Amino acid sequence: MAYAVQDFANALSLAKSAGESGNVDAQVMAGHILMRGEAGMIDYNSAADWFRKAAAQGDTDAYMGLGEMALRSQAGLTPSDALHWFSLASQAKRPDAMRAIGEMYLKGQGIAPDPDKAADWLARAADFGDGLADRKMADSLFENDPKEALRYYEKAAAKGDSEAAYIAAIMYEENLEIRPNTKKMTALMRQAAESGHAAAQADYGLLVYQGRGVERNDTEAANWFEKSAKGGDKEGQFLYAFTLAKGEGIPQNFEEAYYWLLKSGESGISAYDNDRTALREKLEKNVDPTILARAKARIN
Repeated sequence: MAYAVQDFANALSLAKSAGESGNVDAQVMAGHILMRGEAGMIDYNSAADWFRKAAAQGDTDAYMGLGEMALRSQAGLTPSDALHWFSLASQAKRPDAMRAIGEMYLKGQGIAPDPDKAADWLARAADFGDGLADRKMADSLFENDPKEALRYYEKAAAKGDSEAAYIAAIMYEENLEIRPNTKKMTALMRQAAESGHAAAQADYGLLVYQGRGVERNDTEAANWFEKSAKGGDKEGQFLYAFTLAKGEGIPQNFEEAYYWLLKSGESGISAYDNDRTALREKLEKNVDPTILARAKARIN
């Protein structure tokens, strides 16, 4: 209860007390609190000690905690130790442990890199329902085998991975080795947008604004741009500023338009930045300076 209400100091005290009596869940909780410094102080050595107590009782969360600490070379552990702990967790059929081993082989962390073993472990994790493993598998295939990568991204998307859905949507639109499919692209982009993916919200809003693959609707597009902008996506912020300036699908508001335009900064892509510059010049030329000053003050 104390942990649930973020009273971490009290939660740590209670966890230590119960952990000393052999409560494995309390031992794991103490380890996590100390590893993350949630009670105000990071103590990797003590965290590892609590995880080891729980690991001695066969707790898979403790195995994972020790594996994660080993990958970061904490508490005297080394990346090579991670394989031992993740292997114990994988024997208990934990897909996140299988994925972790796959990533170790993929990146060469603590072991020699081995793409074949990486693929095998990631595939095992995916078979156990780990959507993130599907995405990691797709990431590893993206450059050399886009079609197979897309298959794994779609598998991950089917398991609810919004990033995988977003990447798959982009591939259907832009990857030269993938046959374009507007229907699939739109469905995947909407899935990612509805899952709260800020970049996908901007892109899906643009599809709605243009009427590409979906019915054109200025109000719905503006709503998606607003969600994307407030989610921190730079392109979404610009698109929201654009619709506010024009008053398309949303009441025209020059202060808000200028605020979100300034917030969007520069994209680093010349064509996009030219659009930003054009909108800024138009606002600064035609809008009362006191209105723009209020927006600028909010940025500052």
